[in-house]
Amino acid sequence: LLMFLLVAGVLGLAGAHVKRTYRRWAGVRNSSGLTGAQIAKQLLAVAGLAHIQVEIIDGELTDNYDPTQKVLRLSQGTAYNASVASEGIVAHEIGHAMQDARAFAPMRLRSAIVPAANIGSQAGPMIIILGLILMAFTGRGATGTGFNLGFDVALIGLALFASILVFHLVTFPVELDASRRAMALLRQSGILTPADLTGARKVLTAAALTYFAAIAASAIQVAYWGMQVFGRRD
Repeated sequence: LLMFLLVAGVLGLAGAHVKRTYRRWAGVRNSSGLTGAQIAKQLLAVAGLAHIQVEIIDGELTDNYDPTQKVLRLSQGTAYNASVASEGIVAHEIGHAMQDARAFAPMRLRSAIVPAANIGSQAGPMIIILGLILMAFTGRGATGTGFNLGFDVALIGLALFASILVFHLVTFPVELDASRRAMALLRQSGILTPADLTGARKVLTAAALTYFAAIAASAIQVAYWGMQVFGRRD
């Protein structure tokens, strides 16, 4: 229960802060009067990435860059809104496109970890629980050969689940670098006033908090399952 409350609290507070900041600056019209989709076209041209397609998708804050399809996807709220928040979000996703174009190593590492993290998030806890059940039937200690089936199964599950934490640890610097590139691109474009830049920075800073919260939440969960596995063994 404590683990659940900690994880929910960390993620809930971070998510609420992001939404509050986004809505604050989504209601502030940018100085250029350009919508997010229009800004995307201009910034992609400035970054030398005019070949990247822009698509509009449903949802709120569902904006993303797809490196496999070379497509920048903008949520309707970002694409059609001429706000300071749209500027920051668009620039951040183009920051990812710039990382992809320059073969940014941490971004490639993150992409390589995604399959393991997906498997770990779904199968990890189930494998751990299976191992704990086996430990209950076979005993907590190792056999005479130094092998304990239940413990080893639980350990495999724990390693798989820990890949989620590794994914978030790698994601954090990738996202920070994308925001850094975004701010530099916005300055280079010359379409923003200092007030716009301040608002865009606040939106990106709030978003960075969610990545840090994801690390904290994953660490709490890994610690919990680790205590279950090693505690039962002891």
